[in-house]
Amino acid sequence: MYDELNRFCYNGHMDRRHFVRTVVLGFGAARLFGQGHQPPINCAPPSHGAPKHITFDARVPVLPRKSVWDLNSGELARLNAAYQELRNLYTKNPNDPRGWMQQANVHCFNCSGGYDPSNVEIHGSWWFMPWHRCYLHVHERILGKLIGDPTFRLAYWDWDTYPSHAMLPPPFVPPGPLFDQFRGAGAADVIPSDITGQLAMQTVLGTQSTAGFMGKLSDPSNNQYYPGALENSPHGPVHIWTGDANPGQSPEPTGCYYPTSDPSGPIVDQSPNCLDMGVLSNAAQDPIFFAHHSNIDRLWDVWLGMPGSQGNPKDAGWKDQRFNFFDENGDWVYMTVADVLTSNEQSNLRYTYQAPTAVSAAKSHAPKSSKTALKAVKPLMIASAAEAIAVGTKPHTQSVAVPLEHQQNLKLLAANGKNPATHYVLHIDGLTVPPNEGVILHVFADEPNASRETKLGASFVGTFSVVPTGHRDHEHPIVRNASFELRPETAALIAAQKSLTVTLVPKLANGAEPKKSNLTYKRIYLSVE
Repeated sequence: MYDELNRFCYNGHMDRRHFVRTVVLGFGAARLFGQGHQPPINCAPPSHGAPKHITFDARVPVLPRKSVWDLNSGELARLNAAYQELRNLYTKNPNDPRGWMQQANVHCFNCSGGYDPSNVEIHGSWWFMPWHRCYLHVHERILGKLIGDPTFRLAYWDWDTYPSHAMLPPPFVPPGPLFDQFRGAGAADVIPSDITGQLAMQTVLGTQSTAGFMGKLSDPSNNQYYPGALENSPHGPVHIWTGDANPGQSPEPTGCYYPTSDPSGPIVDQSPNCLDMGVLSNAAQDPIFFAHHSNIDRLWDVWLGMPGSQGNPKDAGWKDQRFNFFDENGDWVYMTVADVLTSNEQSNLRYTYQAPTAVSAAKSHAPKSSKTALKAVKPLMIASAAEAIAVGTKPHTQSVAVPLEHQQNLKLLAANGKNPATHYVLHIDGLTVPPNEGVILHVFADEPNASRETKLGASFVGTFSVVPTGHRDHEHPIVRNASFELRPETAALIAAQKSLTVTLVPKLANGAEPKKSNLTYKRIYLSVE
């Protein structure tokens, strides 16, 4: 118990909320629910043979996944029963690949703490959404099998129904099998509006290009990754917010893995932010992970229906990619991306998404469209250096004169709206942080005095984020290349000036200034694509 209690202590301080949880619930609650906290070191799956293609059963009815806020008492009871059985299975047989920690380690193995180079890294690329959709489907089938109910469907956490649902849904608050004592956010905490509020969601869902929203093919051999808008935010910031050990006070960035000089030595696990959703290798140990990602999955469908959306990648290599899992029978199976695309959601996956009944402020409105393509121009370099440029903990600004050809182009975009084929894109390349550090970075254009208190408006370009990865196999720095489509109102703001300023504003999930930051980047530039 001392070791577990110590994880909440930092420099002699314990967060009051976690102290109360520890005393009232006791660490015996973890054993009761079949969960002890396990920062993964080796989360490879159990031994297996060659995978076979998963079987989809057309006899299973097509049923809705609903907002967790809209579940009736029977559906809530079924959700709780399913996760209790998942925990019980792990307690009875920790090596069963369907059990609680084994299920959580599926995410770990494919991203962080136990990542195998032979796997596809499913963050920072166009694999992000299809892999998680496959994962959710297998997880849903396992839960249904455990309670003997093939009609079981996961629920989603619609934090974009703002502000009424931008907090922990009541079923995930203690006690019960949906509660995770290694979660940071509490029942009274509300996700900041600059993460899941109206304009934040409009900016993300208004991204039209496939690469801008979905991300691009990564190049792991050169440590080059290209996350899309939805992965950058709200996906990452909601992870960080949920895993922040003390969102009202903590000055540290989310992240806790500080490897010792001895690779075989113990995990140095003393930070107050060593909590599940805040670290990718641990994240799926919190049941709310699956509700969070069900909403990410739902918003993928929402985006595909947005006017101007360029849709999913057309590349055959994307559609043919295989992902391996253990299914509800404990068999090693694979699914392809093509298996789970929107056209197959009902025929294969047997679910739809029922819209939340609460009124959401996060609806995105289509921008004006124009048949006038933007002129081809040379990229406008805003900042570049041979050595990495440090961002620091305070707003960081770079500026450049805007040539006439760019001013004219920006005016064209501002006057006519986005053209589905061409967009102005702001790039920030080589964003790099240590694997133990998280980042939330708001990006503003022509708002040289932008700060953590600046409200989102015409100057807001977008949000970049990194969720800390994990321990051991991901001790190399996290490198990302971020890109943001300019909205017409942002283009109008830039076009009215003779110079362009780009301001990067680092902040914690609670909106506070980080006490430290090791974030760097290589260059910032503007291009037409």
